[in-house]
Amino acid sequence: MDTMDWDSLIQKHLDGQTNAEEAEALSSRIVADAGIRARYLQAGQVHGALADEVLALGLGDDPKVGVASMEKNKPIRSFACWPQQLAAAIVAGAFVGLLGIGAAWAIGKPRAEVSSLNVAHGTFDSLLPGLIVRGFSSRFGEWSGDPVEVVEESDGNRRLRFMETGNVKGVPKGGASACNAFQFIDLAALRHQWQASDSNARQTLELSATFERKPSSIDEAFPKLRATLRIYLFEADPDIIAEGWPHVLADVITAGKKVVRLEPGETSGEISAVCLLEPEATVALITLGAGVGMESNTPIALGNYYADDVELTVTSSPKLPVRIVK
Repeated sequence: MDTMDWDSLIQKHLDGQTNAEEAEALSSRIVADAGIRARYLQAGQVHGALADEVLALGLGDDPKVGVASMEKNKPIRSFACWPQQLAAAIVAGAFVGLLGIGAAWAIGKPRAEVSSLNVAHGTFDSLLPGLIVRGFSSRFGEWSGDPVEVVEESDGNRRLRFMETGNVKGVPKGGASACNAFQFIDLAALRHQWQASDSNARQTLELSATFERKPSSIDEAFPKLRATLRIYLFEADPDIIAEGWPHVLADVITAGKKVVRLEPGETSGEISAVCLLEPEATVALITLGAGVGMESNTPIALGNYYADDVELTVTSSPKLPVRIVK
């Protein structure tokens, strides 16, 4: 009978506290047990998201896992950055192992169904120029957050400008490394828009937006200034999420993130963050952000950093049948 508390061991490893024997045991279990592997992947994602908000570690480049790191049966080791590095290696290793014993995939590819969901004021044109709600609003369809404003340009287009870093909860010395704008999306009210023809389809949410960094006086002082796009899914009321932020991230169902680093004068074009749409998720929290790439407890003016064209889509992809062949 398996008496090991794998969830506790997973958390211990993500905190960098496992010894060599514990890491070896967890590594072997992840390879052998799909359930434990899934729990590790989810825990790693949550652990990384929480680190983003509490420790301002989410401003680095996206992790890259090389082929050389995907060695079969290699013991787990502690990582100072995102735990998804190991998660990606595990997934790739599992796929390679599957090919090793043979797999027959369906040749025909069913068509995916894509639906566009409403993001209130996603282009900001319907908002009056000026500051958005400061702090953490729990109302659906309302932008709120750190010091950001809607600006109108000479051609009449309106978009969001990140003014300075802050702490959305107003906690003294609570960290001010980024400027974020938040909006809650009522998934429960929108589900009728994406009822897929296949009830067993795999569904994903994709959040997209565009960013632009215009030259400013802070460019030399903060060369690592970056934009972030995040989406978090919860089964909880917005009031509870807002009240418990950021520690409520420990209860997130799934999350997606994208980071871009723009040079002064560059435009990102459309970028996107993607996450699985789990059936129990009732609320999505979307965030747009710009950060200085370093820890700070005092506000920092961000110059000319902008966001626009925020969109949300859901894709339903029929599950392809897989037959294992010995």
